[in-house]
Amino acid sequence: MKKEEYLNIVEEQIRCKQAREGVRRELAAHIEDQAEYCRAQGMEASEAEEAAVCEMGDPVETGNRMDEIHRPKMAWKSIGGIILLSLVTFILQYILTNSMPDSMNTYSAWIPGGAPKYLLIHAIGWGVMIGVCYLDYTRIGKHAKLLMVLGCVGIGFLLAFYARSVNGANYFYFVNSAISVRIVCFLFLPLYGAVLYQYRGQGYRGILAGILWMMPSLLIPLKDGSMMIVVILGGTYLIMLTIAVCKDWFLVPKILTAAGLWGGTAIFIYGWICYIRYWGAPYQAARLHAFSEPFILKTGVTSTTVMMRNLLSGSVLLGTKAEFVKDAEGIMQPGDYTLSLVCAFYGILAAVVLAGGIALLFIRFFQMSLKQKNQLGMIMGTGCSTVFLLQLFLYIMGNMGLILSGTSYCPFLGYGRSTAIINYILLGILLSIYRYENVVSEIRTRKTLPVYVQCEKGRG
Repeated sequence: MKKEEYLNIVEEQIRCKQAREGVRRELAAHIEDQAEYCRAQGMEASEAEEAAVCEMGDPVETGNRMDEIHRPKMAWKSIGGIILLSLVTFILQYILTNSMPDSMNTYSAWIPGGAPKYLLIHAIGWGVMIGVCYLDYTRIGKHAKLLMVLGCVGIGFLLAFYARSVNGANYFYFVNSAISVRIVCFLFLPLYGAVLYQYRGQGYRGILAGILWMMPSLLIPLKDGSMMIVVILGGTYLIMLTIAVCKDWFLVPKILTAAGLWGGTAIFIYGWICYIRYWGAPYQAARLHAFSEPFILKTGVTSTTVMMRNLLSGSVLLGTKAEFVKDAEGIMQPGDYTLSLVCAFYGILAAVVLAGGIALLFIRFFQMSLKQKNQLGMIMGTGCSTVFLLQLFLYIMGNMGLILSGTSYCPFLGYGRSTAIINYILLGILLSIYRYENVVSEIRTRKTLPVYVQCEKGRG
């Protein structure tokens, strides 16, 4: 049997079309290697090819084995965990908000009819998440640069002409729904990972390109006045670039380069703070002071920070704090302080369990991403899971009164509709990476850098 005939029969047995090309390429390489060995033993070319094909075994059986291996899989346990966690936090926040004084409910996002509407947002988000999961994430990698440029230009254009400012933040309005400009920027993270993937093997030139590609998407939240989003987005970019360096993508000294990236970032941040403090506009200095104020353990901290610290200091391990109402008078948006309210109503242990459950989900996704054989999936997945972990960390810090409260978002804990949808999209990308784990893998050739292809799991 000829090689092409054998490969055609194998390919016909594989139901996943996305896996066929890679399996065919991988088997063809094995046949060519075996044929080369046979020719070295003195066989003619045609005879060597037939012998190599014969060594591969029955094509139907081989195809069936490949079909079992290269089949997309759904992370139903993770999907169920995400839905369960979102329902638990939804119910918890509803109970907390309705347990607060009537005077405070007027400031809550849970206006009459608001709870069913927000539950509908979650249901839509679940559908979006599962829909994104079914999409092949590698297609993003093929057009990442174009998508990132179009995204920045499109958001910049809408921001300049169609955005509406509400309480200092800009929103796009579509079908009577407000979409936060700053939150949309998190969608650049998987695109940035795919862009980094295209610069492998280019040394310090690739690293410089990775730094420059951060800038346009960071200017959007900077123009929107959201320094916390700049910190989260920029920090995630830097972690992704560091992971790429440590994975030896750029063929440069790993430790020295990583130290240079983080050291240079620290120097830049320090210089920027000094500039704002001594030469910046008065409102910029005031913002910087307000952000750093919670770190000063004096009476000069903001009233909200004092309230948060009093709330936590009086909380018990299990049970309700009797003086909750007095300490919670300053809470105007309970979604920003859910963990603190859980401490007050149910005890510190309950808050730890809640935060720990969310953290375990994100850590699992981070570990899953790092273990990906396909490097494109690895870098995109670590970016999405890192931003979740950073948001959770800053949210916990805010609820402990260690940073300015209400300046960060946390998946599952909050009332933002656009925030929820964006988070579900990122979760869908993580699930897509898991779904195609056995379909998308990586091979190396002798003359080129690694490229992602559809090939057999475990080969590379």
